[in-house]
Amino acid sequence: MLAAFARALAAMGLVMVMVVWEGGKLVLKTVRGVLAPRPPVAEAEAELAHEMAQPAGPKPPSPAEAWGRAALHYLMGEAPEASAALDDAARAYLDALSEDQQVALAQHDNRTVGRHLLRERLLPDLPRPMSPSEYRNIEATRAAAGAAEAHQRLVGDDAKRRHFIEVLDELLAEPMPRGL
Repeated sequence: MLAAFARALAAMGLVMVMVVWEGGKLVLKTVRGVLAPRPPVAEAEAELAHEMAQPAGPKPPSPAEAWGRAALHYLMGEAPEASAALDDAARAYLDALSEDQQVALAQHDNRTVGRHLLRERLLPDLPRPMSPSEYRNIEATRAAAGAAEAHQRLVGDDAKRRHFIEVLDELLAEPMPRGL
């Protein structure tokens, strides 16, 4: 009966029946199976004990949560430090939103707003945010247009200056009237 019990335990993988040379004779012993897989409950308990031993500090927010929180602070006009996580493209996007769109964005939680700004999951009722490269391209185009306009003004001012000098030179070249 004891052998049947040992075989049942061995079949469950909890113990193994081994032949051991002990004191000059062969003996059957039941030994906890070293080669048998550990039950998953024991692994889960060990993992839980390890996690419980770790200090329980607050988890840092995910990037999406940080961006969402910073965006909502930015929309509320709070201190710039509160929205420091945002890049220039996100700030420009938030500035371009209408008041209705800002209200619609603010009705979502931090994570949803952050995922929208990071273009991970777009909100259907709001325009698509620009990527940083798209923003840089737009800013470069805007700067080039501003430089072309400034150059045109300089060229126009130079033409006016030349015309003014030509008129003055013509006036100086004319003889002075005698009666004055």
